[in-house]
Amino acid sequence: MVAPGTPRKAAQTVTLHPSVLAPLDLMGERIARFDWGRTSLGHLPCWPASLRTAVDMMHLSPFPCAVVWGADLCVVHNKGYRALRAVFPDALGNAFDVLWSDLWPAMGPWVFKALEGCSNFVEDPPLRIVCAEDGEALWCAFGYAPLHDELGNVAGFLHTVIETTASVEAHSRWREQAQGFERQIARHVAEREQIWQLSRDAMMMVTPDLKLYSANPAWYRILGWPEEQVRNLQILELVHPADRAEVEVAVTGLLQYQDAEHLETRLRHCDGHYHWFRWSARYDGRLLTAVGRDITGEREEAARQSEALMRNSERMEVVGQLAGGMGHEMNNLLSGIGGSLELLQRRLQEGRMERVETYVEVARDSVLRAMELTHRLLAFSRHQPLAPKPLDFNRQLRQSEPLLLKALGAEMRLQWQLDVVPWSVCLDVPQFENALVNLCSNAREACLARGNVTIRSVNERLMASFPDEKGLPPGDYVALHVEDDGHGMAAEDIARAFEPFFTTKPIGRGFGLGLSLVYGFVGQSGGYAWIESTPQQGTRVSMLFPRCNDPVPETLKPEQRTRCMAQGERLLLVDDEFNLRAVMREYLTERGFVVTEASDANTALERFRLDDPFDLVITDIGLPGGFSGRQVAKAMRMQLPSQKILFITGYADHPIEAQLLEQPGTALMNKPFSMADLADQAIRMLEQ
Repeated sequence: MVAPGTPRKAAQTVTLHPSVLAPLDLMGERIARFDWGRTSLGHLPCWPASLRTAVDMMHLSPFPCAVVWGADLCVVHNKGYRALRAVFPDALGNAFDVLWSDLWPAMGPWVFKALEGCSNFVEDPPLRIVCAEDGEALWCAFGYAPLHDELGNVAGFLHTVIETTASVEAHSRWREQAQGFERQIARHVAEREQIWQLSRDAMMMVTPDLKLYSANPAWYRILGWPEEQVRNLQILELVHPADRAEVEVAVTGLLQYQDAEHLETRLRHCDGHYHWFRWSARYDGRLLTAVGRDITGEREEAARQSEALMRNSERMEVVGQLAGGMGHEMNNLLSGIGGSLELLQRRLQEGRMERVETYVEVARDSVLRAMELTHRLLAFSRHQPLAPKPLDFNRQLRQSEPLLLKALGAEMRLQWQLDVVPWSVCLDVPQFENALVNLCSNAREACLARGNVTIRSVNERLMASFPDEKGLPPGDYVALHVEDDGHGMAAEDIARAFEPFFTTKPIGRGFGLGLSLVYGFVGQSGGYAWIESTPQQGTRVSMLFPRCNDPVPETLKPEQRTRCMAQGERLLLVDDEFNLRAVMREYLTERGFVVTEASDANTALERFRLDDPFDLVITDIGLPGGFSGRQVAKAMRMQLPSQKILFITGYADHPIEAQLLEQPGTALMNKPFSMADLADQAIRMLEQ
């Protein structure tokens, strides 16, 4: 092989070797007649055997081939190869790098590897060849096989070209199909994202350990949580405590079987109330996806319809039941009082004192029972005077626990399921405790003194009136449920349960006013009560109390011991009932007060204006002449803002304003009351 730049020898007349390009064809003839003496290969007859053999093999190949030989990479090609480089007048004898200058950056590294003795076939990626200026482009793969001379050194390489246009086109079609599939996936992802963003149902994705992974805008809109507060939050912290066990069981089954689950449960709103959802869920092996429909309104509507059915009892029947029960109970009580007084009068006339105290105790017991009966009737009629104040609901329930345990008895178990962060309420504490005691007493009777009572509290937000347009308006409420596992109630008994004097107990086992007291107290407190029960499965009494936004006192004031006697403090007593006023005046005088009395508002204001200052004013709320005790109190405090006033009443057509009762030096007592309680309350107020 002659290196580039070596002087050429003079041309020689030679005869072709019979093994080279025989039989001659058109391309073979062109190779034989080509003046190779102008190239580094020299004259054809002088080619080494290794080169001639390579050219013979190349010429017989069905593929476009070229032998590239020598340091200057001189090209000897067959017919098919010539067509690939039609832009050149004649490719024979040209340098390979010049012939393929347009593709040399891609082909050069493989050429050098072939010259180093490495054989390669390069089809990925194929190269695009333009055969002529106006010709069709082809996609081709290239082979590079090293060629050795007689000494075993690499003298060149065999360049083979295989057209892969069809494969490239097929690959292009596959690529287009793949891209089309990718576009379909992108559309599906976009549609899914659109559903995620625009759905009115709550959607969330939860990890297997029940941490919130993501939620859609509807979830945040319904529950009101800011995203930063619930990111990676344990979802069970938002589930209602009573529903958590059911949720954990459902999730365990879902993770195990990966089947869709349907579950109704409650999630806590950021304000503290709960929303009911009907969930469908599926687990894909990585995340649990749940879609929930807000059914809070549906459940409220069902509750309203249920309550409407229970309120269909005849009004006249209720009135008749009330009149008959009242007459029966009062006859019993008056008989005890009248009989005791008759025997007492006879003993006094005869000068005999034996058993006098017994007759007094019988009469006093009957009076106390009559007072209790009156309180319950007033509670049912919603005319019971109340002294409500803001309460921490859970704290008040816990403080009432000893009282409730006493009402339940030793063999009843009391369980609490209280909301974690309940809203505050505004209630009269003694009447609230009285209602709970009545419910616990009924539960003990239903369980035959052996059973379970569960008290639950939960924040509720009503989105519509409950149970109907005439009931509670939409707003925030605290629900209290008292549930027992006793013998339950029949449907016809539930419909009449709140009627006064209605009872399923044997004669002599109560007034039948316990539930009516609860119903009246809840209604007078601005709430609503209803009963749900199934025979042999238990009863649940539910109450809704309005949310109170006023601040709740942190601690209660310690109870102060009251002295037994007054110390001559001046007291103005205002009441239009002559006999009651006379009794109160006499008792208060005996307890050390200096009492001035008045029968109406005008007289009371005149005495207050003209007499010396009074340490305490005791006034009935209902006074004759159209001027109430509330107005009397306001008029007095316009003259003396620090005046202490004790209201007494047995009937409140309109409740006393909360602002009035909250003023320092103000208290309220409900008639009937004992004279001792009245005097003790007056002394306590004077000590404050």
